[in-house]
Amino acid sequence: NCERIWQLAVARKSDIDAAVAASRRAFQDWRRVRVDERLRLLQAFGYQLEKHEAELVDLLVDDIGKPIRYARDEMARAIALIRAAARQVEPGQDRIPEKTGYRREPLGVIGLIGPFNNPVAIPVGKIVPALLYGNVVIWKPAIPGSRIAQIAAELFATATHRPELLQVLCGGEETARELMAQSDAVTISGSSKAGRAAQEICAARYIPLQAELGGNNASIVWRDADLAAAAASIAEGAFVFAGQRCTANRRAIIDSSVYDIFVNQLVLASRGLVWGDPADEKTQIGPLISSASRNRVKAVIDRARAAAFRVISLSEKSDGARGNAWLEPTIVCCDDPNAEIVQEETFGPVLVVQRAEDWDEAISLCNGVKQGLAAAIFTTSLERIEDFLQRVRAGILKINCSTANAAADLPFGGWKASGIGPAEHGPANREFFTRMQSLYFL
Repeated sequence: NCERIWQLAVARKSDIDAAVAASRRAFQDWRRVRVDERLRLLQAFGYQLEKHEAELVDLLVDDIGKPIRYARDEMARAIALIRAAARQVEPGQDRIPEKTGYRREPLGVIGLIGPFNNPVAIPVGKIVPALLYGNVVIWKPAIPGSRIAQIAAELFATATHRPELLQVLCGGEETARELMAQSDAVTISGSSKAGRAAQEICAARYIPLQAELGGNNASIVWRDADLAAAAASIAEGAFVFAGQRCTANRRAIIDSSVYDIFVNQLVLASRGLVWGDPADEKTQIGPLISSASRNRVKAVIDRARAAAFRVISLSEKSDGARGNAWLEPTIVCCDDPNAEIVQEETFGPVLVVQRAEDWDEAISLCNGVKQGLAAAIFTTSLERIEDFLQRVRAGILKINCSTANAAADLPFGGWKASGIGPAEHGPANREFFTRMQSLYFL
């Protein structure tokens, strides 16, 4: 049975033209507003998000199937990102130099292409610093997050009385492409395919691009680690919210001397996670975003099974009985570093376990994919930690905790195919949302 819960109007080219024109007019005024006034208005936006937290949490559960406990976490992160961006503001940042030197100028109209999996926190983490540095924003949310984006924009207008500073345009790939073709800079969180398309458009127009493109994140578990704690951390990092997080733990690389013990503990820890209704307070693993996503991920698992890799299903209940977007959490043991299941990010409830015969092989396996967002090490050896920090090629490195999650005030950005342009958050915000301009006085 199908039920319509909301509908949206897809932006036409004329709508995008009008939105960009309005944003350009707003930019000329907004860039002259003092930074303390900008900060005051954006803090008011944060207060509105807090005031309407329960409503937005319900939408996250209903529209994208996010378990309610993680929907609340997302709202808390959105508020934390606003506060973290505010801490980076310098009181005199909008002061014009009176002698030879330099200043930072805003870019103009920022085209924001948002993802479905964190439709509040990720865009807020871009919107607030963009505006604080004097830019204006047009936001194209992922289709499943469109209703949430429209409500967030309404809360912004209520808080600031400046709706022209943050406009929302709904639609799919065509809308995103047209917005990027007219913006002064683009910030996007999405797939590798979306990132490549954005890079082509932005490069052809010589405009800045910030792209966070997901990860195929690995945790190395060495023989001296607390194996039970590592298993619990990796299981949660891999499977909560059905693995639909860019920092989710996709791979576990295990010292061969403890491989069998660790796999058993990993299965035990994974089966302890609660799989069920996203509205249930206890649920940790809900459905995928769509039946198409479920079918795509299941096809990858089926091909791994056909290739004779060990596939461990972690739920005793039939996924088919729950609806067509549900997929039971799965561990795939694979010693072929070139296999599809290793090399491709599934973005679903799948964890790949790889065996390392020695430390050098563990590092090689960790680095042996095209992505480089996050990586982790579980060990008590300071020497191995130091070597891990020296040799692993990823933008986020974690010690004795899984790859999942990130702080609001530290830079967030991937290396290799996981990122293009400056990172997000913390001191990195200024690097993307402004450009340097030298001034000379006689």
